Amino acid sequence: MSMFSFDEQSGYVSLCEHPRDAGFPTTSSQLIELLEQSPYANYEYIDANIGKLFIPSSQYQNQSLVVAKAVDAHLEVKVDAKNMVVEASLTTARGGKIVSMDMAQEVLAAAGVIKGISLRALDTFLGQQFKQPPGAHYTAIVAHGRMPKEGTDAKFVRLCSTAQDRVLSPQATSGGKVDMRNLGAIITVKPGTPLMQRVPATPGEDGFTVFGDVMPAKSGKDLPLEPFEGTRIDPNNSNMLIADAKGVPVALPRGMRVDDVLCFHHVDVSTGHVEFDGSVIISGDVKDGMRVKATGDITVLGFVESATIESKSEVTVMLGAVGRKRENVENFTCNITASRTISVGYAQYCHIKTEQDLFIERQALHCDLSARRLIRVGKANNPRGKIIGGNILDAMRIETGELGAPSGTKTRVFIAQYWHDLRQKQQQINDFEKLLMTKAAALQQARKKANKIPDPAQRAHYIKKITASEQQIKIKTANTKKKKHLVKIKIARLLATSRLKVNELMHPGVELKIAQESKQFSRIYPPNMVRFFEGKITQSF
Repeated sequence: MSMFSFDEQSGYVSLCEHPRDAGFPTTSSQLIELLEQSPYANYEYIDANIGKLFIPSSQYQNQSLVVAKAVDAHLEVKVDAKNMVVEASLTTARGGKIVSMDMAQEVLAAAGVIKGISLRALDTFLGQQFKQPPGAHYTAIVAHGRMPKEGTDAKFVRLCSTAQDRVLSPQATSGGKVDMRNLGAIITVKPGTPLMQRVPATPGEDGFTVFGDVMPAKSGKDLPLEPFEGTRIDPNNSNMLIADAKGVPVALPRGMRVDDVLCFHHVDVSTGHVEFDGSVIISGDVKDGMRVKATGDITVLGFVESATIESKSEVTVMLGAVGRKRENVENFTCNITASRTISVGYAQYCHIKTEQDLFIERQALHCDLSARRLIRVGKANNPRGKIIGGNILDAMRIETGELGAPSGTKTRVFIAQYWHDLRQKQQQINDFEKLLMTKAAALQQARKKANKIPDPAQRAHYIKKITASEQQIKIKTANTKKKKHLVKIKIARLLATSRLKVNELMHPGVELKIAQESKQFSRIYPPNMVRFFEGKITQSF
């Protein structure tokens, strides 16, 4: 017969009679040992009651005979601060009931968790109760919110080749060699030819928290397809741009343009200067002293020899641009300027300026170079070209293989010079802000004086005018603060993205200036990157 009894209603385990009356056990250790050998070994022992049973007392009949109790498994859930993750914590049962799936779902519901519950994860989590020892504590993630998925911006897919593509795809000869001057037929389009297709923006997918709150997705920018000169939107497809005239297609950021094209074998004294409203393709060279000016792309398959090239679009010079050696005070005899990207095979004694990117395939020797964004000397991905001597007057980023020359040829590099314009604009905004503060103070004084006017009608008239002026000052002050913040962001972004990357060697004689900070390099350096960090020019290897 068992010496223990179990009350299912209360969950308590009691001795059938007091140890003093039964004569056994005689110590608390013996009682605990008996419990461990009984069906109630996993229950929670009540040590305080067990200890009292073996303390001599004349009132021992009044002592509780309860020595253990059944404890149910306990489940708690905790939601993170962002309401995106639910962590469940479970303490396994000690002789009591386990937590069932229904009970777990009730606990989650009571905590307000209604979305993102993983039934598989919850089932695995609850199944651990059968593997863990009694009274063990363990945790797991059982629910996740979902972050909103941003929509994609509208995309513009070009459906035809341009003159630039033609330059980059020279024709192979019968022997398998490439003829850099034979670029095949000039690429032209006729009315109705598909030029560009617009892939509309997507709205994105809303997210949610574990409480079911919706996290709205940011839709992609639904930029329109822009028809430029010589193009139009297809009347049967609003996402298709087609040619409206015969000519050479020119790619633009969100559309295309069809230019008239003018072709020359050479530009020299026999052709005279060229000024054309459209694109110009020259299969040979542009000779000494000549000038080519166009609103569209200018493509030169040969050399530009001490000539001037001006384009409101892109310029490509396949072989190279070469000017005459000059003294410091003399102007360059070879000048290339463009509103968009300039690509040159080789440059020597040239002044090259672009509002976008400048790509030189092999080497820049004693040139003045300027680009609003990137100057890259060498082929893409890992440029290994050379910049020797001259001045890089401005750029945001510069990538090259070698900078300077072993002989110490002075090579000046200026990066992020747009910083000066932004600082000047910042100063102008600060001055205007001070002016607005002065006017606001004057209006306050004017209001005090107006309040002293004895005539009510006249007083009301002046106060109304002052109030209107104050409102205008508030609007201007708010706009000025926005502009000030925007300029501050632009300056920070400019300094954060501006850098010089040298992939092979930096030689002595390099003078570098980033924004207003300057540094000179007097020895050879291995591959390194120089940038503006924490208010100073830093170099990393």
